[in-house]
Amino acid sequence: MDDESFLTQQFESNRPHLRAVAYRILGNTEDVDDALQEAWLRLSTSNSAQIENFAGWLTTVVSRICLNTLRARQRRPAQPIDETRADRERFVERTATTPEERAVIADSMGWALLIVLETLSPAERIAFVLHDMFSVSFDEIAEILGKSSEACRQLASRARRRVRTAEEPSSNPQRQREVVDAFLSASKSGDFQTLLSLLSPDVELIADPTVVDIGAPMHLFGPHDVATRFSGGARAARTALLNGRAGLVWAQGGTPKVAFDFTMVAGLITNIDMISDEDVLEEMRIEYVARERGR
Repeated sequence: MDDESFLTQQFESNRPHLRAVAYRILGNTEDVDDALQEAWLRLSTSNSAQIENFAGWLTTVVSRICLNTLRARQRRPAQPIDETRADRERFVERTATTPEERAVIADSMGWALLIVLETLSPAERIAFVLHDMFSVSFDEIAEILGKSSEACRQLASRARRRVRTAEEPSSNPQRQREVVDAFLSASKSGDFQTLLSLLSPDVELIADPTVVDIGAPMHLFGPHDVATRFSGGARAARTALLNGRAGLVWAQGGTPKVAFDFTMVAGLITNIDMISDEDVLEEMRIEYVARERGR
């Protein structure tokens, strides 16, 4: 078997897996086809003798291509997810080779999931899809994203919570903004009771290692402890949109130092992530919200 035939065989044997990876990341069949074509071109011009694991090598290449595609999307106006159900079902038929595989793809890529994935940053989406759907290690994801393993773990964790709460009514952006504004106001004024009223009974505060290094607790559980932590504090924090969702940011000299990322269920705050890792912060699209007069 000549080299070209060997590479073709390797690529075709991995094609169903690669299509599944690309579709879960991109959610758009046209972009998936482009990603696979580019991956084939890279394989056909590579030094194949140095590739020990073709499945792993191709997964990494496709993931990086998808990452570039997602970042390019951010630089142009968002496009609606316009595939029909029939289009998606035909894609699933092409991607999977067994009834079990088709069922897995159909279940994991429902419209609700596609929509919430669109709200994630490119790095969050890559980390979540590769780790949670394909069991790729965080060390491998770190090489793809060019970030630390710990940062990739945080990115996947935040994305996971977004997916879990995707169908909650509290995902309404205006409601999220109202709750965050009330939380910030109560924090600054030391209004302990209002803080308690905004927190879920099982609320958690989770700080990344960088925030812990500057004095924050790594983990607090329950409304009393979380409210105590914020009551009378957060005076330098500002309301901001973090990838389009209301949150808080503490900055120095115009540079974000800590982001407070909120997750809500049924109108109550269930998670507050304190994020200071530069690798994670740089993946956030941060837009400061103008203060209203009298506030």
